[in-house]
Formats: sequence, C-alpha cells, structure tokens
Amino acid sequence: MSDDPYVRLAAVLDTIPNGYAHTEDGTHLKVLQWIFTPEEAALASKLKLRGETAEEITARLDLPLEQTTELLETMVEKGQISGWISRSAGMRKYALMPFAIGIYEEQLGRMDEEFAKLCQEYFEKTRGGSLFNTAPPIFKVVPVNKSVSADLIIHPYEQAEKLVETSASWGVRECICKKQRGLIGEPCSYPTTVCITLAPRRENAFDDDELTTPIGKEDALRLLRDSAEAGLVHCTMNVQRGQTYICNCCTCCCGVLRGLTEYDQPNAFVDSDFIINVDSDLCSGCGTCVERCQFGALSIPEDVSVADKDRCIGCGVCVIECPEEALELVPREGRGEVEPPESLLDWMTKKAMVRGLDPSELL
Repeated sequence: MSDDPYVRLAAVLDTIPNGYAHTEDGTHLKVLQWIFTPEEAALASKLKLRGETAEEITARLDLPLEQTTELLETMVEKGQISGWISRSAGMRKYALMPFAIGIYEEQLGRMDEEFAKLCQEYFEKTRGGSLFNTAPPIFKVVPVNKSVSADLIIHPYEQAEKLVETSASWGVRECICKKQRGLIGEPCSYPTTVCITLAPRRENAFDDDELTTPIGKEDALRLLRDSAEAGLVHCTMNVQRGQTYICNCCTCCCGVLRGLTEYDQPNAFVDSDFIINVDSDLCSGCGTCVERCQFGALSIPEDVSVADKDRCIGCGVCVIECPEEALELVPREGRGEVEPPESLLDWMTKKAMVRGLDPSELL
C-alpha cells in the first residue's frame, strides 16, 4: 500500500461497506486533505470500526500512549473519528467512522465555503458511488402516520413518530446538506435546523455534543410534524432497530434525494414500503399534491391527479395537505415479505457481501 497517508486512508474507507468512491483526478484525496492532517490521516487509517481504548490502540500499533491519546482526542473534537465512554467497560474508546454517514456529517461545525465547494465537486464526480448504487439502500423513507391507510398494520420501524417515542434522548442539528448548498450560493428555501438525532437507550446523550442541541420528546415530535407540513421527507437508517437519526430531507440539498431525482425510478434507490393511491372519486384536481411532490410522481393530465408509481417513494408529503383527503399511502406491491436489515451490523454485512468485501480486519 502507498506511503501517502491520504491514499491509505481512502483505501481503508473504501473497504468499509459504506464505501468511499475514488475519483480519477484525486478529488477524493483533496477532501481528506481538508479534513485530516497527514498525522491524523495516518492514525485514522489504522483504527478499527469497533471501539478500542487508547491503551489497546497504542499497544497494537507500538505508539506512545500520552501523545497518541492527545491526538485521538483532537480527532474526536474535529469529527474525524468517534469517541465515547463504554458503558460495559467504563473506559474511553475510539473508532474509525465511515465517510458517510459519519465523517462528512461530523464536519458540520468546521465546514466553510472552500470545503463546501470541494464536496460539491466530489459529489458531482462520484454521485455517491457504492453507498447509493448497491443494495441494501442506506435510507428508509418513513411516513407520518396520518398519511397511511388507517386499516394498515404498520411496523415500528416504518413509523417516524414511533422512532421518536421509543428513544431515550433527542436532539436537533442544522442540516449539513442545506449548509453545504448555502455556502456554494444555492440556499435552501426549506427550514434548515431539522435533523433529529436519537439515542435509543441512553438518557442525556447529547448534553455535551457541540453540534447537537438537546431537546425533549415533545419538541422532537413537533419538529417532525412541522417538517412534514413544510414538505420535507422523513428518512432514517434502513434498519429495524437502533436508528440514531431522522433526516428531514429535500431534493434540492440532500445528497441521496438529489441523486434520486436524476433517475427514472427514484424508488429503486431508497427503501420504501408504501406507494401513493389516488381516490379519483374524491380528487378535485386542485394540484396541491403536484406542487408538494418533490419527485414529479404526481400529475393532472385531465381532471384528477395521477400517480407515477415508478417515481413515488412513499413519503406521504402529498397526503397531509390534500384538501379533499383523496390520497393515502398503501403497501407497495411485493413488499409484504421484505424486511430491512435487523441492525447496523446486519446492514453493513449485507452491503459488504454485495460489494464483495471482507471488512473483518476493521471489525
């Protein structure tokens, strides 16, 4: 492997199931050079995805403990790696993160115009790479309950409200996607502080998080409702348990949803269990749903709304503002027996298999 710490780190990040797409002109290396110093990149390239204490890391890599611990703490502060107190061991642990979702999102506090433009160049050249174009999808669209047919049995992982209600801590962040677009001169017209962070089991989890403002459960539910009314799409990690965020997304900023709008079948790139159904007897053809749909999935060729089921991602944004209550989400055909991966580890395992990777050395 190359002696260049950035080349090594890029290679390691691409062995993580999420992937880190490379570019022929080295833009992917410029992104890492902005985030990491050479010393930081060298250490990050040798960390594991599972947590290790500073003592374990320095023993494995034959590095001085005090100096390395200081560097690890600096890297945590800069959002380059994760660091936490293990509840079982009662000790500080450190771990490598995927580039997305992970390192990139943790640059929220550091992002400036230079980095925003660099990321735009990288996104345009890679379009997300293997993160978006291999199964299983990274995002699962979760509708607000009122948009779903009332007689439908909905699993907990299909309900945005349920994810909030069953968490132990809640927080809110500025959306890094919206911040990035604003810094390159393309500001978003939607609300920007809309990223809900969740801690499924730990109370007061965000009290010391500089990027996250702790909020209560009712505030999180209110933010969810306000985001839906504004026309934003609820997305979370495509797993059955352990979700740690709900992104409230738009197609003008979100890296995933922006990619979807450029393809003829947006629903093939995110996981969604539902699809829109129009009651033609109730529909007045007012066009409200057409205006609210960010995916061009609804049109009024004659007197009533018609759904393009290849473009619908089942978010329900159109449903909640329909004045005639002529819209509802129904199960997508063939989805009854399909379940998302059980956990993040299960998701990563399946992603690795599809990509032909063996990330065991990182685990």
